[in-house]
Amino acid sequence: MAKGTVGAGVDTSLSLDDAGGGTLRIVQADTTKVAINTKGHGLVDVTAMGDAGHSYASDELEDCSFTAELWFNDVATTGSWTVVDGLRTATETASFEIHPFGDTVGYPELTGECWLEDCNVDMTVADIVKLSASFKVHGALTVGTAA
Repeated sequence: MAKGTVGAGVDTSLSLDDAGGGTLRIVQADTTKVAINTKGHGLVDVTAMGDAGHSYASDELEDCSFTAELWFNDVATTGSWTVVDGLRTATETASFEIHPFGDTVGYPELTGECWLEDCNVDMTVADIVKLSASFKVHGALTVGTAA
């Protein structure tokens, strides 16, 4: 896919620190969807009595989050469940990388630190076991290009 081209997310790549920290594990093979909310600054209501409408000011703090839907995979070290469950009791942030079109040099890259906020395992008769996880970005999201 040429840079700047609109296309499907078939090459989307998600990497998360493992429980031990320091090693980014690519969970792309188990990933079916990644959605990131790149919400910018939060808004503070500064409306005063007598104003004709609401007024807002920026709190100048980013408030980003992302979710991932994955196949449940408990393979040691690299499986989606192994990586995500390891973050459930983490006492430090985990690094992440998201590449919307793959990690080809020059393609967009979203990186930062995060906390696991929520994790659900969906077990349905006659369907593959699925995992969904929500993450809260710690600090600012870095938007760059893959190197």
